[in-house]
Amino acid sequence: MMRAGLFGLVLVVCGAQASMVGGLSGAYLRGPVGAAPLALGNAYSASPDYLAPWWNPAVLANLREKKLAAGLGFRSLGRSDAYASFEFRVPPRVGMGLFFLYRGDPFLDDLYDENEQPISGAKYTTLTGKIGLSYYITRSLSIGASIGILYQSLPTGGYHGGDIIYSSSFDIGAIDLALVYKISDRWSVAALLRDVGAGMNWEINAGEYVNSTVEDRMLPYLILASTLKRELMQRPFIWNIDFRGYIFDGSWERLPRPEAVVNTGWEWRYWEKFYIRAGVADLLINGDLVNDRQTYVDDFSIRLTGGFSLDLEKVKHGLKLNYGISTDKVWAGVDQQLDILLSF
Repeated sequence: MMRAGLFGLVLVVCGAQASMVGGLSGAYLRGPVGAAPLALGNAYSASPDYLAPWWNPAVLANLREKKLAAGLGFRSLGRSDAYASFEFRVPPRVGMGLFFLYRGDPFLDDLYDENEQPISGAKYTTLTGKIGLSYYITRSLSIGASIGILYQSLPTGGYHGGDIIYSSSFDIGAIDLALVYKISDRWSVAALLRDVGAGMNWEINAGEYVNSTVEDRMLPYLILASTLKRELMQRPFIWNIDFRGYIFDGSWERLPRPEAVVNTGWEWRYWEKFYIRAGVADLLINGDLVNDRQTYVDDFSIRLTGGFSLDLEKVKHGLKLNYGISTDKVWAGVDQQLDILLSF
């Protein structure tokens, strides 16, 4: 049979409703992007050190150096990631950034058609781009925005001797709005409204005579984030937290089951050139906490994360290596990401 993940993707494309936000359109974008964010439990929105066009474009105006980053990810169930970003400042008050993400499964195999006949391998592909812009208002406050370009392609059938049929979607205009406020040298907070106006216009191809068009709106969501810098054993210790709220659907109608997700992570800079990280991700908060605690307990699942950062100053000035590892949402394996960051 086809992989269960492939069936899930087809259901989402065809407009199937899910009881959890994670099963709705755009879920493939909600996982961590970047080795450091992965290690920190997906809590990285208040003050990202890199990949700012994705995490918080408002911080781009605060850059002191140009930043170039690239990385790869290998996730459970055969999924893969690749991403890159370039960030720079345009003096005196503007910052800009470019970001690219590939996310998919390039080796979907062991597939069969409806007659249980084997068909050739396939692949699931998503490409996401973001262009970020930021403005420095005061020493404490910066605002920013980004616009997204979204593309997806997935197999939706097989015919003519095992050839794979693909359906695809394309959209320009997913908007992120962001601000970051520096309360003190040790504490920064941020607010973001993400995926405003985002949608996927699918051209469904299910066979030689079966075609249709589906407009699939993605969920906008709010992020409230904080990063606090303290000390542990006289060494820098950073605590991040992201609170993500899902209240409305893509048409700004209230969701039947609003919910929130809390992510948190810690970074300890005990060694000057080596940082260690850990986190807890996907702590779900919804009405079942009050109305149906047994269901909440039965469905409860979190991700445990960890990783490190290594300063490669001896190789090249401004070069860092980041690694992150995490359990996946259904505890079927682990997700890993590795990237490099060059500041210059």
